[in-house]
Amino acid sequence: MSSNEVTPEMLKRLSEIRHLVEEANKKTIETIMKAEAVLIDMKPAIKAIPGFKENMILHSGPPIEWKRMSKVQKVAIINTIMAEGLADTPERAEKLVETGEIILAPNHAFKNVSGMCGVTSPSCPVFVFRNPVHGNEAYSWMQTDLTAFGIKFEKGIDEWKFVVNVLGPVLGEAIRSSKGINIKEMMALALQRGDDLHSIHYAANGIFITWLLPYLIEIGFDKQTVKAVAKFFNEKTHTAQWFAGNLVLGACKVMMDAARNIKYSTVVVAMSRNGVEFGIQVSGLGDRWFTGPAGRIKGFLFPGYSEEDAALDIGDSAITETRGVGAFALASSPSQARLVGGLQKAVELVNMMRQITLAEDPYFKIPYMNYIGVPVGIDIRKVLATGIVPRIITGIAHKEGGYSLIGVGISEAPIQAFKKALLAFAKEYGK
Repeated sequence: MSSNEVTPEMLKRLSEIRHLVEEANKKTIETIMKAEAVLIDMKPAIKAIPGFKENMILHSGPPIEWKRMSKVQKVAIINTIMAEGLADTPERAEKLVETGEIILAPNHAFKNVSGMCGVTSPSCPVFVFRNPVHGNEAYSWMQTDLTAFGIKFEKGIDEWKFVVNVLGPVLGEAIRSSKGINIKEMMALALQRGDDLHSIHYAANGIFITWLLPYLIEIGFDKQTVKAVAKFFNEKTHTAQWFAGNLVLGACKVMMDAARNIKYSTVVVAMSRNGVEFGIQVSGLGDRWFTGPAGRIKGFLFPGYSEEDAALDIGDSAITETRGVGAFALASSPSQARLVGGLQKAVELVNMMRQITLAEDPYFKIPYMNYIGVPVGIDIRKVLATGIVPRIITGIAHKEGGYSLIGVGISEAPIQAFKKALLAFAKEYGK
């Protein structure tokens, strides 16, 4: 029998330890529910993230070699190397990667997350989150078109410089002055006001800016600098309108990381994509990635683009669905329900996700479903028993890079990743 198959002996053993799995999963869910997400700082990745190096670039998704990486993610990495001043041409930037002078690694390996290509470099200011209940921290990069979508360098460099040199320092000072902002509470409120907390964050943006405003006024930056920051929040760019998405990603990361490494647990604690593969991590299986092919995104493309232009599913932002928001809370956002055909279809999608999860969140509630809690705790066993895979609401990048957001839609996790995870679980605990 192949080593890639679950043997009868494994199945018998798993049946015998079922009570241990149920107890572990109960502990995992309790940990997730109790975890908090407090924003405590914003500062350059090199100063915020333990182990970050001057010659390091992080990216979204599970680990992947440079030669296998998607074109758009490569472009975003090259852009960022040039923005950091480490190379003055794309060719020289790529050479630094190929020779190993630039080290590439996944964001999740450093407790960091970022949307789409997710490229994070030493100068990038990251939000710092603390979970005071369990004592862990996590980070998220304030993504820009340069690092998220691989927009043309000359079009994206000014925005990157503004975020690095102005927005990051100002927000960092204001956040530190606040002594901590409860992003979990912001998320709960935003769900009641029309956000899905993955693709739409208008309510979350407003809540956060309102909470931050007293500290922005108090800090010692000059009037013109603060005005520039205020103007940024009023712009209609993707970076500004999706601003709170960065907060949601980091908050979900710090809450889900608290539930890692619980022996016998079959709960998914991370989902992420790199445009080539979709990967999951499971609480009881440590930091191992289990992958399947990244899929196509079904949804709406902006005028001038076709399916041929679209990159495959990409980004760390699926950490939101892992925590029960995004597509798992799609019925909270009537405007985004159109992606699946309307509000009733969104309700059906949420109910489908309830079939593969273990609990309803008593804190994050969906007003259009009589205030039931969002479904939390994806169980690899339930995914394989039902054949239902997690859905993710997501933006669409151009496969060649050079552009900003070109559309939005829904993607599906590949069932292969869950099969691999269950096989590993059977080998680990079915001995």
